[in-house]
Amino acid sequence: MFGSGCRLALLLFALPVGAPQESGTVPTSAPSPEPTFEDVVKLQKDVSARRPASDLERFRLSLLHAAAGNLEEAEKILGAVKSPNHRLAPYLELYVRRQLGDHREASKLLAQLVDEDRRATGFVIERAELCTKIRRFRDYDAADSDRVAPGGAILLYVEPRNFALRREGERHVMHLKYEWQLFDDRAAEVRVPAWDASSPEEREDRLTLSGPAAEFHQSFRLPLPADLAPGPYRVKVTVTDAVSSRSDRIYVPLTVGAEGGR
Repeated sequence: MFGSGCRLALLLFALPVGAPQESGTVPTSAPSPEPTFEDVVKLQKDVSARRPASDLERFRLSLLHAAAGNLEEAEKILGAVKSPNHRLAPYLELYVRRQLGDHREASKLLAQLVDEDRRATGFVIERAELCTKIRRFRDYDAADSDRVAPGGAILLYVEPRNFALRREGERHVMHLKYEWQLFDDRAAEVRVPAWDASSPEEREDRLTLSGPAAEFHQSFRLPLPADLAPGPYRVKVTVTDAVSSRSDRIYVPLTVGAEGGR
């Protein structure tokens, strides 16, 4: 996690900026030797000692100790930081906890970070792919080609992310709605009667779960018209999270031709 690239970055933020030289002056003294990483740690210790009320300086010192492998010292200093106001703070704490073997606390921190990421990102379609076979969540055989013959069918793997759950007593309810549209290379919609005639059960999932869930996928086998003209198309997949009233859409490329097909 903390390699040479990170150490270079630490040097950049930890070292003070020297005073600018006056125009036309030439230094006569020998150049100072390049500072070592230990010099940087010592310098940051001095800065933290001069500014004992600065949480940011203590956080920087904790980060340097973690990079140097001084995990106990990093944990001690990080514990004294009241409000680090730095986006790396929770990740540093997670790293230190893991390295020290405090897996229970590390798991709590990781769950908190994942939850914050979900709230910040919002509901999205994580992936949608043409497949030849789908077994379970993220266990499928992706299609080697996007080609399909007129009158054939496509198998879609769709994975929504950050969907909301509604509490009903001790249960959790997930409610997702689906829509598919076909567009040609001129962005004109091509109506597919079989898709329009799909049942409500095929167009939505309403599941009652015994506990919170973060992983879910759905698969769709969508037939294509036999008279579909050859050429490139796009399948627009729209998923709506009925609980949060948010939706997302994604386009899956498709080529209709006389050869290939699934």
